[in-house]
Amino acid sequence: MAKTVDPTLAPDPAVRQGVLPNGLRYQLMSNAVPKGAVSIRLGVEVGSFEEADAERGVAHFIEHMAFRATRRYPDGAPDRVFAPWGVVFGRDQNAVTDLFSTSYMLDMPHPDDRQLETGLAWLRDVADGVVFTDEGVARERGVVLAEMETRGGPQVDARNAISRFQAPEVRSVERLPIGVRETLNAATPASLKRFYDAWYRPEHAVLTVVGDRPLDALEAMVKTAFADWTGRGSKPVRSKMSPPRAKRSPEGFVVAGESLPTAISACAMRPGVPPQADTVAFQRRETLSLVWQAILNDRLARRAAAADTHLLGALAMSPKSRELGTTCLVAMPVNAAWREALAEARAELNRFAQEGPTEIEVESAIEKQRSLVRGAYLGAASRTSPDLAGGLMAKALAGQVVRSPAASFYVFDHAVEDLSVEEVRAAFAEDWAGSGPLLSMTGVEPPTGEALLAAWNNAATTLASSAADARAASAVWGYRDFGRAGKVVERKTIDDPGFVRLRFANGLILNFKQTKAQPNKVEARVNFGAGRREIADQDHAIAQFAAPMLVTGGLRKNSFEEIQALFPVSGLWNFQFDFGAQSFFMRSSVFSDDLTTHLQILTAYVSDPGFRGTLDARMPTAVDMVYRTLLSQPPSALSQAMSLRLDPTGANSMPPQATMAAYRAADFDRVLRPALTTAPLEVTIAGDIDEAQAMQAVASTFGALPPRAATPRGRPDVHFVRYPAEAIEPVRVEHQGPADKAAATLIWPLYVATPERRSEEYAIKLLAAAFDTALRRRIREELGKTYAPVVSSFTPDHGDQGSLLVSIEAEPRDIALLAEEAERLAARFRNGEITEQMLDDARQPVLASAQARRETAGWWAEAMAGSARDPAILAEALQFEPLVNAVTVDDLKAAARTWLARPPIKGFAYPAAKTAQASTGAAR
Repeated sequence: MAKTVDPTLAPDPAVRQGVLPNGLRYQLMSNAVPKGAVSIRLGVEVGSFEEADAERGVAHFIEHMAFRATRRYPDGAPDRVFAPWGVVFGRDQNAVTDLFSTSYMLDMPHPDDRQLETGLAWLRDVADGVVFTDEGVARERGVVLAEMETRGGPQVDARNAISRFQAPEVRSVERLPIGVRETLNAATPASLKRFYDAWYRPEHAVLTVVGDRPLDALEAMVKTAFADWTGRGSKPVRSKMSPPRAKRSPEGFVVAGESLPTAISACAMRPGVPPQADTVAFQRRETLSLVWQAILNDRLARRAAAADTHLLGALAMSPKSRELGTTCLVAMPVNAAWREALAEARAELNRFAQEGPTEIEVESAIEKQRSLVRGAYLGAASRTSPDLAGGLMAKALAGQVVRSPAASFYVFDHAVEDLSVEEVRAAFAEDWAGSGPLLSMTGVEPPTGEALLAAWNNAATTLASSAADARAASAVWGYRDFGRAGKVVERKTIDDPGFVRLRFANGLILNFKQTKAQPNKVEARVNFGAGRREIADQDHAIAQFAAPMLVTGGLRKNSFEEIQALFPVSGLWNFQFDFGAQSFFMRSSVFSDDLTTHLQILTAYVSDPGFRGTLDARMPTAVDMVYRTLLSQPPSALSQAMSLRLDPTGANSMPPQATMAAYRAADFDRVLRPALTTAPLEVTIAGDIDEAQAMQAVASTFGALPPRAATPRGRPDVHFVRYPAEAIEPVRVEHQGPADKAAATLIWPLYVATPERRSEEYAIKLLAAAFDTALRRRIREELGKTYAPVVSSFTPDHGDQGSLLVSIEAEPRDIALLAEEAERLAARFRNGEITEQMLDDARQPVLASAQARRETAGWWAEAMAGSARDPAILAEALQFEPLVNAVTVDDLKAAARTWLARPPIKGFAYPAAKTAQASTGAAR
């Protein structure tokens, strides 16, 4: 057991905590990442759990009203007040309501004292000055209902039905924050204000402020803004927890639906865990649950990767809230083999229950958890104010101690000291000791509940083989030695912005920048090949499908499962692989002292990729899920239909389902291996590591590979997206999702972007941002007809033709009207109705984001990556802020006149005439 330590864990001394006389708790912290920025969070300890039956959705409705009108900022003024200061609604100014709390966030990129006081004043208004009028409530009701439609769908409905089956007596199951249509339609200004006045009280609230200010100054501002806040009326009584029924016998339940994935779950239900003292013992118990889940999930992953498996995937999890704890085994079968898949998953569960884990497995699982704690410790100096503010708020609302990263590392080591196999087995048994298990299944044609329960019972005594575990445990890393370390034959300094470029004897280029912007972290990039330009049109979809699967395809000497076992810390092997119009690229972020091992893994993937065929048998099932999901989501169904209409060749759209289902690992190998293994490489390293160390790590990996010939790789016949010059009839498609959801897309074609047209490109970018704000204010705030309309511009260099795109989701009866509103706004812009204020509101958030990004190693990595071959990459990084600053109102007006002149290409997705409804069935 853990050694005795002080059970009272000390709070982080860098966080100043206090309580105002009115009961408001506050947490303050000075932090200069990003420079000049301040992040504020106001948390109120009330959520949907406290709602009466007739109030369901009220807590979330009130959250919305706080952004519509307050005492000092009426009629949408909060958005208009903060926009000129670089604050973007939805990104920097937002809120979230859950079961037990409502949290408001405000991230200000570089406020002066007056602006910061204004931010605190708005949150003070949120606390006791939200205005509820008939007109305001009516408009916001439409927005809330639109959010319900946007976030809903067949899978959400199925999940809710399963929750009601699993725990019908639990209050939180019927208290989803979004609420229900009946109570939302019935909400009035009086009913909203009644709930608001009862629960929004200083003794229920906590305020967190983190930013580039002295603590004394922050504390004085907090006291000035909130000291005179008082509650209204008597303090309300909180609702009681209602735990799940004990000793419930196993039951089966199914949900059928055309767009539902085939998935099975077996869950044990138990009472939740109320907030409690954050002690070493508590941390130990939490870690024990994480350890058994990590071990069992590794075993399930190995089983799902076997050649003879019936599992597409499987997962064990044990989430818990204050009211309800759930421990589940989830299995997804290949094709229709649900009985076999369930039996395989249960066999692994049975083996763990009977035999437990090995010492090696426990040590590996602990190391995974330690790597997360270690990461927080090593990255403490580069934590951003938004992340810190959010983390402090989460701890406060959960009643947990706010510890420093160093203290957390210390506590973790004490919590896992001498942790034994027997303790892990005991935690596993305790987590599975709830009532049930309760079996549920979704799918197009699931079996009966009786058949599902029978299949579970039939696998009661089956034990999985441990052979795969033994093979993983005995695996040897096959890529420690790539040959003689490469030698640097040229070194030069790129003065602007200041980094080193090295060339190795084998032709490898290394761009290097040492920066301590993020201590102990390193960003790595690998660029090679011609990207889309070297992929035949008929292989484009294969490359898109294969790229995210490169890592899981493993290597020739080591399977992916062996790689996971050899390197338990996922950051070592986890990287992004993708391609753009002109190159392939890898992106990753690791700790400085892990760079050599990480580069070994990256080098192995560009020299000896596996493309193992273990996924082949499961490909049709995975593709079927992709297509059913695509057709049930209005935006994705519309995107596919418009792609095919605008480009009948199909080179840039998803192929027919049967074509994609026939893809195999050999196809991935054929399309991607040539670029991976033969294209010249350009490696970029940026971060907290010196040049000698980085050069040595690269020399022994990429620098040791054989030379690669620099030959032209682009194909002359690659087909990029080009829009028709003539007008076309609107595209109309039916989706298979809910009957109350529709989508619209409007596309204004632009030009094929080049570096020479950067100024025009950025003017269009700011035009899109101004259009986005205007559209949101019109159709969300004024009309109350949609939740999150989006306007964006897309301008890749030397690739697809650029576009300015509008995306809207709403009810079918409203969608055409909202598309017309977008066209009317475009006409106003085209006619010159653009002001300096609109430009400033669009520009400041873009600049704030760019300035914050420039303080990171990631900015350096992106600025340098690929720049040896394409100097325009570096030039864009250096010119971005000056060119954005140089855009004028006349530039925006010119862009609108030019590119919004033609009618947009329009598309609409409506529900199918006879949308299939989900059906359910249960058995005991």
